[in-house]
Amino acid sequence: MLPVTIKPKYGVATTKSRNLVQDEHRVRPTSGLEFVSSRHFPDSLQGDFLINNTIGFLGTKEHRLNDDGTGYKSTHRQDLLQSSDKNFRPVDLEFAPDGSLYIADWHNILIGHMQHNARDPLRDHVHGRIYRITYPSRPLLKPAQIAGASISQLLDNLKLPEYRTRYRTRAELRGRKSSEVLPQLKDWVAKLDKSNPKYAHQLVEALWVSWGLNQVDQELLRKVLKSDDYHARAAAVRVLRYTGHQVKDQESC
Repeated sequence: MLPVTIKPKYGVATTKSRNLVQDEHRVRPTSGLEFVSSRHFPDSLQGDFLINNTIGFLGTKEHRLNDDGTGYKSTHRQDLLQSSDKNFRPVDLEFAPDGSLYIADWHNILIGHMQHNARDPLRDHVHGRIYRITYPSRPLLKPAQIAGASISQLLDNLKLPEYRTRYRTRAELRGRKSSEVLPQLKDWVAKLDKSNPKYAHQLVEALWVSWGLNQVDQELLRKVLKSDDYHARAAAVRVLRYTGHQVKDQESC
């Protein structure tokens, strides 16, 4: 939780927000975080979050994440990856279009940017590794088409479970002409199956597309703000927060 989300009382020390990670599995410093949303990996792991660490514990930890009131509760699941190489520095991780997980190892003896000069001769400018993690008993995914795809194809990509695919799809849609995307987006929303458990999430994805084109669909925004799913409402509030220049009645929404 960000400190600015706490309302302090004058003259009274503000209690720090609790750490999301269990005490015995806290790591620092971290570099890179990813949520599991790849169908290539087991169903039981979906929604877990992965954190890299470059001091002390050298590797990647995996935690379960569950809603807990207005916040979250996490439970350590496993150490997904750990190295005995003292220069192992996992600095980024991301799911690929085929559903596999890539982890970048910076591999450097020096990791501080404070006491060590950038030109320190001990800095390693040569070594580094890329690790690819797969789940052998499950097939890899067929990558969704993004580059060169039609707008209708891109919109249907937003229904896919893989966050990174949706992320890259939204980036592609931001580069298309809004005059072509927005009319098709409205039709796509109108045809969504309201009985689908993912309906609220699909509305949020559509809302983000219009936001990405800097032309927030205000009718859709108001609809999501009244959604039965509090996850969707929270997402809509964030959109509302940053679009006051477009939503004139922002305060009353």
